[in-house]
Amino acid sequence: MARIYLIAVAVLFCSTLAFAQAGVYRTWEDAMQEKENVYSIHMTYRSMEEIPDILDEFPNLEELNLSNNRIKSLPPSLFSCKKLKKLILFRNKLTVIPDGIGRLTNLEELSFSYNDINSLPDSFCYLQSLKSFAINGNSLDSLNDCIDMLTNLVTLRVNSNELVKLPDAITRIKPLDFLDAGNNYLETVPENIGNMQNLRFLYLNKNKIQSLPESIGKCQKLQELDVVRCGIIRMPSSLNTIRALENVYIDERTIPFYENRQYRFRQVIHVIQPGDLLYRPSQNP
Repeated sequence: MARIYLIAVAVLFCSTLAFAQAGVYRTWEDAMQEKENVYSIHMTYRSMEEIPDILDEFPNLEELNLSNNRIKSLPPSLFSCKKLKKLILFRNKLTVIPDGIGRLTNLEELSFSYNDINSLPDSFCYLQSLKSFAINGNSLDSLNDCIDMLTNLVTLRVNSNELVKLPDAITRIKPLDFLDAGNNYLETVPENIGNMQNLRFLYLNKNKIQSLPESIGKCQKLQELDVVRCGIIRMPSSLNTIRALENVYIDERTIPFYENRQYRFRQVIHVIQPGDLLYRPSQNP
């Protein structure tokens, strides 16, 4: 029995040591004792209302995850973290993104999902290393016209906001692979959406769109399209030319595009009924 206890203690000690060596810290006190070794700060579900203005004390900080707290503002020291690659502030109480965000030029992943933000500063467009950006579940009413400066952006989540349009500039983001703009107030989609040659997942459900441009047929990598309850009456016929297209989600009011017999075993049109809320595997609750 004693031997088992000693083994358990040894395993726990080694696990703790390995965790610390990885540079991941879960309290400010521990982090302040090992400033040079802090690569990741991970503090979630702490009911934290503010971030101490000490982040510039960690010169090697690459990841900051403070999701599911009650944070209302961001401290100035955050914008001195030049090596920061990942900033996750999911489910807090932020209302403003400071201009200083544009100084975090090494950011690759950024999430402000489920706060109460209604605009993005122009400096946001300076984040040219950004690959993934999520700001779903806010009060955003527009996207910056300079968004095409985000030349490495692959994933964009802007669903569940108050957007009335997508800027034409979004079609100039060449690497964009995933765009979720569902549950907004969109009335149109950029006519040149066909320029988005790498787009694979496009979600436009729950909007006020009346039609999709025929140019969407040029999105030859498109695999999944969701237009459920978005107002579209007739789908563009050009969709049947997309060989990669696998799943199209519509509702009972929408007239689908004509089936391409060549791709009939690949392309599946799912007709979603009014009571079906979570109907696709990739859907976010």
